[in-house]
Amino acid sequence: MTHPLLQEHADLATAVGILDDWTAHRIQQRHQPGLAIGIVYAGELLWGKGYGKADLGTGKPVTLDSRFRIASITKTFTATGILQLRDAGKLGLDDPVSQHLDWFDLRYGNAPEITIRNLLTHTSGLPRDSKNAMWTECEAPTRDEFIADTRTRAPTRPPYEKFAYSNLGYSLLGGVIAAVTGQTWAEYLQTKVLDPLGMSETRPVPSADDPMLATGYTREKDGYRRDAFGFWLMNGFEASANFASSVNDLVKYAGFHLGLAEGAVLSPYALLDMHRVHWLDEGWKGGYGLGLGLHRIQDWVISGHGGGYPGYLTAFSVCREHKTGVIVLTNALGSDPHVYVEQAYKLALPEIIKAMAEDKPEAQEDWARYVGVYESEWGRQKVVVRDGQLQIVSLDWIDEKPTILEPTDKAGVFTLKQSGQSNETLRFELDDDGEVLRMWERSEYSTRVDG
Repeated sequence: MTHPLLQEHADLATAVGILDDWTAHRIQQRHQPGLAIGIVYAGELLWGKGYGKADLGTGKPVTLDSRFRIASITKTFTATGILQLRDAGKLGLDDPVSQHLDWFDLRYGNAPEITIRNLLTHTSGLPRDSKNAMWTECEAPTRDEFIADTRTRAPTRPPYEKFAYSNLGYSLLGGVIAAVTGQTWAEYLQTKVLDPLGMSETRPVPSADDPMLATGYTREKDGYRRDAFGFWLMNGFEASANFASSVNDLVKYAGFHLGLAEGAVLSPYALLDMHRVHWLDEGWKGGYGLGLGLHRIQDWVISGHGGGYPGYLTAFSVCREHKTGVIVLTNALGSDPHVYVEQAYKLALPEIIKAMAEDKPEAQEDWARYVGVYESEWGRQKVVVRDGQLQIVSLDWIDEKPTILEPTDKAGVFTLKQSGQSNETLRFELDDDGEVLRMWERSEYSTRVDG
């Protein structure tokens, strides 16, 4: 069934059609086995499609219900569980890991102890993976082996010195969840995250005989051949990369991360905390939040996570500002899901923004009395009506974004919507004839000078 936005906005439908044809063409050119993609808007599937085969042997097609090993997207679920426990007062992000895992005593020299926050933000200084060839031999240690091996893994640097991605660190967070709740990591996420969000088709612990699980394949070899990987689980490393899910189920998860899901499992404040930068990249082009990476595509801030598993490469992302998300799941190495994500945003998001702009708020008639130039010793500003909003433009800093004045239920009183500032109050002071004398921003004022 076609989403109403595609029916109502021809340019958006055209952009999605281009994405569809380009995706099919690229998959054919690159001889990819299969791919599923979904664009989410306001918590619903705007458009999605499966391409190619979930299994090359049987010819079973990929659909939006096909399950893929989503690998490190798992980390976003683990981080959600940790923040739930933080909000419930069961742990603190600055708790030492040793406070919850009595066997954990790793420390870099005389540096501070490694904390839960360090694990969440990949700033613990711990190694990346198992000391065994986990990813090439497709075999992960058991939980007991994980504990025994981890106790011998000295940190490579002190906490907070550098971002260094660590599956080992997120696997420790799974242990923290189990220690704090008395449930296994999988049981806790099933009952406290997946069930409340209605994600009935997502599996923390996938099954080899799952008929909906797409087969994962190698990189392309001579003669366009791809070999199937065998099924295996992450075992002791499960909290870092074990999940399997589908586009249709991840649409519900995207709605949660956009702050629009029913039965939300985190407070809006904790959700904001996940999606803000806690570690900034050296080039200042992106960073890492709490279980989520952040980067820019054109002018848009995108948050989410990629995943890589033998046979599967995946990507989950949202643009919270514009209530949009893109999900791409593939069942072969060398398939680069981020290319499809980027093109989906570049093609569809401008049209989504344009479509939503057609429903702009309407200016109120009495706002005309406030329009004019105001001045104080600190600068000169102009109040204007633009785009259906009352705005303040700085005449000294003309390139800065305007301040939006959001109406309240009191005449002449507005809420300041200003980058980098709290939502405080602006008030227009009138004389006995109803003419504006001053504009009070918080506790300071500017005088009307164009009357």
